[in-house]
Amino acid sequence: MRIKVRNNTNENVIEFNNVNFTYKDSKEKSLLDFNLKIKQGEFIVLTGESGCGKTTVNRCINGLIPEFYDGELEGQAIIYGMDISTTPLREISREVGSVFQDPRSQFFTLHVKTEIPFPSENYGISREEIQSNVRKSIEDLKLDSLMDRQILNLSSGEKQKIAVASVYALKPKVYVLDEPSANMDVEGTKQLFEILKILKSKGHTIIVSEHKLYYLKDLVDRVIIMKKGKIEKILGGKVFKQKSNQWFDDMGLRHIALDTLPSPQVKKFSAKEKSYPLLQVNNLSFAYKMGKALWSNISFNANGGEIIGIMGRNGAGKSTLARVLMGLTRQKYGKIYINGKPAGKRCRIKNSFYVMQDVDYQLFAPSVWDEMLIGKKTTKDIEEKVEKYLKLFNLENYKDSHPASLSGGQKQRLVIALACMQDSKFLFLDEPTSGLDAKNMKIVSDVLKDMAKEGKCIFVITHDYEFALNTFNRLLYFDDNRKFSILPFNEYSSELIYSRTME
Repeated sequence: MRIKVRNNTNENVIEFNNVNFTYKDSKEKSLLDFNLKIKQGEFIVLTGESGCGKTTVNRCINGLIPEFYDGELEGQAIIYGMDISTTPLREISREVGSVFQDPRSQFFTLHVKTEIPFPSENYGISREEIQSNVRKSIEDLKLDSLMDRQILNLSSGEKQKIAVASVYALKPKVYVLDEPSANMDVEGTKQLFEILKILKSKGHTIIVSEHKLYYLKDLVDRVIIMKKGKIEKILGGKVFKQKSNQWFDDMGLRHIALDTLPSPQVKKFSAKEKSYPLLQVNNLSFAYKMGKALWSNISFNANGGEIIGIMGRNGAGKSTLARVLMGLTRQKYGKIYINGKPAGKRCRIKNSFYVMQDVDYQLFAPSVWDEMLIGKKTTKDIEEKVEKYLKLFNLENYKDSHPASLSGGQKQRLVIALACMQDSKFLFLDEPTSGLDAKNMKIVSDVLKDMAKEGKCIFVITHDYEFALNTFNRLLYFDDNRKFSILPFNEYSSELIYSRTME
């Protein structure tokens, strides 16, 4: 794919010169002798293992470091001629537009019409100029169909569109996006790609920190691979596209050629695992109050030792099905049985553990260690178990850290480690790999398989094709018309999901 670009020059507009940064109360440097130069109009992708320093680079570029995030900053970072050590955040943010992983964190109004001009209004830009810039944003980013919508009712991809549009109306010179596809479904990722393609074609400088790389391969000019706060490798876009799957495995990166991944084999169960249906679902239906059925007549059995994927577009009812199964939401019709006995809401809640998509809602303690011990009696066995899972998820060096100080991927791994500490029969996970690199994605996959071997029944909501390919036994699939299918996760179902990912 060739994308025409204008206004590209040889001028370095962003420079990092021997930059070191250590967050307050942290013992490790997040950036270590970091050097990087970015030219006007370049499309840069920052990638690497969770916690490698990608987000810290972004925070330097958009000025949040050092003004918002306290810590020790050494060296020099120059953004369009402005030294981040001495330039107020207000001035940097006029030149640098930021789009965060969760766009909800940067919304301040309820409607699309009022959200897009909101940042411009805060800078005191004249009404006439704001109106002109907003009209151009709507036209350039093709947002006409969204203008009368409430933000609450937008899909994840549509929300990212509005976040980009509100920044675009300010006319920044550079765009910084932090894992923008992490919480997106397939359709949202396609919409994000189209927006980025438009920004690139207009000659904007774009920096994206990301684990999922397949949708960026036709856009990127350079890929910066980071490790422990340093640049490990820099590749041009053409060279990057030609790398083999083995190279991506060796580097611990997500694949870009999803169509070349091996098709899964249907995973068999032992006689012990097949001897009973742990969960029986009969003619389950759900509808919102005074509304039409979201889905109806769902029936299936689930075995102990099974990992079942729940996939389909946003709004199809995946999360609602999971919430009904675990007892957090009441079904309209139908029956649910556990071990052959009717199971009401309380029974299902008692037997279930839930890893939410936004794990911040599940973290309460002042340290990672204390978080792992919530609800547990502190015994030698329990402490050994905590040590085991913190080490398994590469969190042992953070046991004294506050959970809020962890990266998004580290928080996800912490809550999954918490799930490993529970005795629940059922485990439900909503997008557990959204912020994870390839290495940690595989760790989560292997841990879930080990938990399944203990007889647990595991349900996973995801749009992550690589993870699904490595993990699932069966698939509960909602098509675009909310029609429900139960499939073995074999070559047929993998091709179905791949086509939905890349069509």
